[in-house]
Amino acid sequence: MSQSKRCVLFVIDALSEPVVRTFLDKARLPALATLLQQGGSLLPCLSIFPSITPAATCSIATGEYPRCHGIEGACWLDPTGNDAAYFGDDLRLALQEGLQEYLRDFGDRLNFERLQAPLIYEHLFEQGIESACLNYMWFRGPHEHSRTTPLTLRMAAGSLSESVRGPKLLKLGDFVHSLPEGVEVSGMKTGLLGRYGFHDETTIACLMGLAEADALPPFTLAYFPINDDRGHEAGLDEAAATCVERFDEFLADFVEAIGGWDKVGTEYSFVIVGDHGQVQWDESPNVLKLDDLLNEFSIADTGAGFGDDDELLICPNMRAAAIYTATDSAGLRDRVIEQLLPHDGIDQVIYQESPGDSISPLVVRTRDRGQLTFSRADERSTELSQTGGDRYGNQWAFRGDLTALDLRLDDDRRLHDGRYPNPLERIEGAFTGGLSPIWVTADRRFEFAIDGTSTHDGGSHGSLLLEDSTAAVITSGDVSLERLPVPAAPRIVDVMDLCLSLLGVSRSKLATATS
Repeated sequence: MSQSKRCVLFVIDALSEPVVRTFLDKARLPALATLLQQGGSLLPCLSIFPSITPAATCSIATGEYPRCHGIEGACWLDPTGNDAAYFGDDLRLALQEGLQEYLRDFGDRLNFERLQAPLIYEHLFEQGIESACLNYMWFRGPHEHSRTTPLTLRMAAGSLSESVRGPKLLKLGDFVHSLPEGVEVSGMKTGLLGRYGFHDETTIACLMGLAEADALPPFTLAYFPINDDRGHEAGLDEAAATCVERFDEFLADFVEAIGGWDKVGTEYSFVIVGDHGQVQWDESPNVLKLDDLLNEFSIADTGAGFGDDDELLICPNMRAAAIYTATDSAGLRDRVIEQLLPHDGIDQVIYQESPGDSISPLVVRTRDRGQLTFSRADERSTELSQTGGDRYGNQWAFRGDLTALDLRLDDDRRLHDGRYPNPLERIEGAFTGGLSPIWVTADRRFEFAIDGTSTHDGGSHGSLLLEDSTAAVITSGDVSLERLPVPAAPRIVDVMDLCLSLLGVSRSKLATATS
């Protein structure tokens, strides 16, 4: 299928709309300023819950919430095999899982077993359009590529299979380098110190090589991970001074390589998006160790799954956590909740009203703002006394205190959100219908941990709070945000459909994962 334009989706981890605006106001992002001066747009873009990278980046690439794509966070329990899925960088949890299993989970199972929704490359391929994936953790596609496991990883954790399937062009760090012949790439970061190639500089080098060779396919998804890492260390303002400014320098070079700014909007469409924001701290946060708080219970090793005598399994996701109970006992669940709620580090406790019933209403409890029970307004919600609609067209039934989620209902029965943007849809999207956990969110001053896991001094994310949840979306002038359900308030789940529309197509008839 011939395309008049090429679409490039740049995903910058933890790209924050307020931070971008601050740096634009200080004239520190001249390329992005030019993009906006030529008719482009900059808007806040709402993440999912939990606002955590593996789940959020998956939502960008699938256009779905976790309830549909199956990726519940960075750490969750897969009930099909009492299997803890872990995609973070805490060595203790990786060792509990086993380094070989940890490597295999990242390299194969994440895309080919755990992912339950089609990726944008798969939708495009079904309609005759080829794609490139550069360093994005979601890469499954129809084409087979050679793969090499770096020597130091082979020695520590064994080898992955020698091939993997992805879109037409695929770069996965030091593992896969499948770009067209004649594309010259220089300046890549490699090896252990270069994050095994999963580095902004590697992504930049590949994009520049493709641009200079005029070899970019109709759709390219390119990932820039370092901004989030630097934000965790020193806060997003400090991170932007290196990572976002470096991206801006690259963008100017990239535009020159494709033929200049006249090509942007006529031959190329740009979408630049973050997957979440970050709370920034002026000093080290308070750390709430959930295993200490719940020490009256028998707690499983997270990486190993439930043992015979375990009552709870805790999966920390920075400023959110999923707590699983060994049984569907309401009594056990209520004991856990009563232990959690009094602590001032807990913002909300969220669970399904009837344990083990995947369609039962959802409950949000707080220490001092009351309790809210809600579900979709349909035939199952007759016991919920009030109804209201949100700005995305969802109709909700509820009872209790809207202040639990800082919601307000106006005289026209419209729900307006405050500190927790789009909370009902995002909470609903976190419950996959599998083994439903108790989700807890952290007060702004706190981050969750369990024994042996790391915390972050500069900033963190994961909760429903506005700061955790608000990323940026920046588009070139040809990109009409009127295509979105609510143009003034896009969500990261809208980004895939926006990119498809720029290529003149919509979602294919793919319904589930193609493995």
